[in-house]
Amino acid sequence: MLGSVRYHIRIDALAARVWSIVGAPASIACWFPDFEASSVEGTTRTMTAASGLSFDEELLVVDGILRRVQYSLNLPIMSFHRGTMDVLDLGDGTSVVVYATDADPRIMALVIGSATQRALEEIKVQAEAAATREDS
Repeated sequence: MLGSVRYHIRIDALAARVWSIVGAPASIACWFPDFEASSVEGTTRTMTAASGLSFDEELLVVDGILRRVQYSLNLPIMSFHRGTMDVLDLGDGTSVVVYATDADPRIMALVIGSATQRALEEIKVQAEAAATREDS
C-alpha cells in the first residue's frame, strides 16, 4: 500500500503568476528547501542537495493549460513515487497550490511531505512579492 500526503496553500496572486514559478521545472531549487541546484535535460531533472548529493527525477507532466507538474523520483530506496503540483485559479485574483506525493515505502511520503510544506510557503512568499512589485 502506498503512503500519500497532500498539502495546499492559498496565495494572494494570480494563478498565472504562481505558475510562472511552479511551471519552470529547472528552477525548483529556487523554492524547494535544501536544494542548491537543479537542471533539466529532456525529461530528466537533476536535483543537487546542499550536501552535494545529486539524484534524478523523471518529469512526467508539465502542462501549462492544466497548470500541473508531475514527476517521479528515481531512487533505489523507493519502489514507487509520484509527486503532483497543481496551481488552481480561484477566480478572485488568488490561487491555491496543491502538492501531493504518493510513495512506496509509505514512510517516504511523510519525509517528502515535510519538505513540501516548506516549499509551498516559499512559493507563496515569492509569488506574493512578485505580485506586489507588479501592482506598484
